[in-house]
Amino acid sequence: SEWRRWDLHVHTKGTMKEDQFSSENFSDFCLTIFRKALENKIAAIGVTDYFSIRNFLGVRNYVNDIENVNEFSEEEKNNIREIFLIPNVELRMLPVTSAGSLVNIHCLFNPSFVDCIEEEFFANLCLSGSDQNKGHRNGLIKLGRRDDPQLSEDGAYRNGIRLFAVDPNQLKDLLDKNKGFRENVIIAVSNSSGDGASGFKEHYEYFEGETYSSLDEVRRSIYRLSDCIFSSTPNDVDYFIGKRADNPSEVIRKCGSLKPCIHGSDAHKEEDLFNPDNNRFCWIKADLSFNGLRQILYEPFSGDRVSIGQIKPYLKNSYKVINK
Repeated sequence: SEWRRWDLHVHTKGTMKEDQFSSENFSDFCLTIFRKALENKIAAIGVTDYFSIRNFLGVRNYVNDIENVNEFSEEEKNNIREIFLIPNVELRMLPVTSAGSLVNIHCLFNPSFVDCIEEEFFANLCLSGSDQNKGHRNGLIKLGRRDDPQLSEDGAYRNGIRLFAVDPNQLKDLLDKNKGFRENVIIAVSNSSGDGASGFKEHYEYFEGETYSSLDEVRRSIYRLSDCIFSSTPNDVDYFIGKRADNPSEVIRKCGSLKPCIHGSDAHKEEDLFNPDNNRFCWIKADLSFNGLRQILYEPFSGDRVSIGQIKPYLKNSYKVINK
């Protein structure tokens, strides 16, 4: 396993919300994203969209057809083929934060599971408080048109995504009952102050306190079902591995497990691709595979398998190196 740079939160042209990409078409966007990926030596990309893997499939198809793209050299084409693409489905989940937004949950899927996502995942999601409105495309269109019957199909789809919110218990039931889904997904909770799970207050401050309401308990349940945290904040990195006021046992009691922090650029325009705030790059020491990524869940401590910072980690503990 080698330290490589992973960006697990990248939106694309055509993303369902806040699409600020200026590329003329999706093919031109793919040319740009892979140019930038090569320049920044990106080894893995989490292609992200809300309630959808459509753009992940578009990026993957572009790579599968890279031989016919004349703008790259043969060496560049080979390097692009080596980039690990992983679908990142972003969901909005109850409860509403103090900023008036929903909690963000990211589902990082095994790429080999994509053919099952529609049936095993989206079709099993229901709008919170309803058994009728499903999370697949037809269900979202129906929801969007119920709100505004005059919308076009695409407009209704986008409106349905805006309105759709998942109950955390629903996702927990799916994880508990569907072994195939559980084994092919990594759940990451966002902690952004605007619409992440810590939108009520600073994330680590919330957990280090003991006084909380019934609504706080709902938020804690979201953390318990998550595997890792989208955050580059040093205090968050330290808290979730038990290096702040709460020791590891206390973190496990409150959050269900110790959790690694991962990060991405959350790009919604070309200039932000692989350009996270404060140059807080995400480095992961693992094979370029879904199982490689899962390894950070078993070794969550910063510097073991995952590290966030501008400089690539180079040191390895000698007792973890196999000589022969």
